[in-house]
Amino acid sequence: MPTQHFAIAGGGTAGLTAAITLARLGHRVSLFERAEEPRAVGAGILLQPGGLQVLDALGLREQVSARASRVDRLDGRNQHGRLVMDVSYNDLAPGAHGLGVHRANLLHVLYQAALSADVEIVHSADISEFSDPCAPQLSVTLTDGARHAGFDALIIANGTQSRLRNQLPIKQSVTPYPWGALWHISCAPDLASSALRQHYNNAKVMIGLMPSGLLPDTETPCQSFFWSLKVTDHAAWQAQPLAAWKDQVCTHWPQTEPLIAALQQHDQLQLAVYSDVRMQRWNHGRVAVIGDAAHGMSPQLGQGANLALVDGWELAAAVLARSEIPEAFAHYSKHRRAHLRFYQLASRALTPLFQSDRGYGPLRDNLFCAANVLPYSRRQALRTVAGLKTGLLFERGLQLSPLPAAKAPASDTKPLAVTPALPDE
Repeated sequence: MPTQHFAIAGGGTAGLTAAITLARLGHRVSLFERAEEPRAVGAGILLQPGGLQVLDALGLREQVSARASRVDRLDGRNQHGRLVMDVSYNDLAPGAHGLGVHRANLLHVLYQAALSADVEIVHSADISEFSDPCAPQLSVTLTDGARHAGFDALIIANGTQSRLRNQLPIKQSVTPYPWGALWHISCAPDLASSALRQHYNNAKVMIGLMPSGLLPDTETPCQSFFWSLKVTDHAAWQAQPLAAWKDQVCTHWPQTEPLIAALQQHDQLQLAVYSDVRMQRWNHGRVAVIGDAAHGMSPQLGQGANLALVDGWELAAAVLARSEIPEAFAHYSKHRRAHLRFYQLASRALTPLFQSDRGYGPLRDNLFCAANVLPYSRRQALRTVAGLKTGLLFERGLQLSPLPAAKAPASDTKPLAVTPALPDE
């Protein structure tokens, strides 16, 4: 395909990954980000082996790892100390692991790689509408009325609450989850754990602790704290004394006391809310939708950033494989269907077992404990968490599409290349 000019709405993980990959393939990319400047905000995220394959292929894994924490296992226990979530990445392949990282540190690496690839990044630029996606070229209009024209394609990557997605004639729905999570990132200079740890009490209480690398712009280790909360209960939580809530947390999980001791105000914890985004397909004409804008889901399986990384890579691979943009985007949508549909369904099915008013806790605990001791189910659970599953039973597993060495800048010595996939069955 000859050089094309791509507009990208949104400078998150999906948008930046697509921008880097397309630019390194020689295309012109203009990325529109509504924030005034890059900001060190966001919660800790868990990068799974599936997403790490993309960072490997982009030559960026080493930079991300330098400010991340290695996560070797997931350890989730109920109120009786029973091991419910028991995942060791080493069982997948020797040395396999995840990375816990502050979102700002991941985006900083992607942002700098985008600049090095000559991506044009326009800040304070929120796209409000776009022209006919089936016309030979597109224009976009910003919320301030400014209009930018001459694009061969538009990639929508501006998150779960995207308004642009609604302008496409594609059947879609957005269903808010009733439960969200309060989160806080704190200093953890004495952190020795390499596990993401969770504590459950039935399905109404879920607490999480995850090593999250270094605080942005410092050399101080940190970890993320999560407390499951029904969205409609947030106002009541804000109204109660914080000390009463802290006592509640410590009653459920005494080990959290040193971590939350420094919390003095409610606004030190942010409420994250989630929605289930469903689209019949992720393309129309010269417009494609990727990341949470295309398939937002509950974070129960921790796949948001990983799916976004794979989306960005595979979209560029589809552009390389097809001679016309509409064909490329249609190919992308078809190619991503199995992987994304599996995780949408799995997330939808598992979330009520961990966050609901129903008494699903004993059922969940018994099912998961049984699955932990059966070799086949244990293997499938591990591959699910790792982001490698593309179907329930008969599936080939996640394999990145190959991309040739591309026009990477001199400062980026590692070309686009696909590393060997993790072993299948």
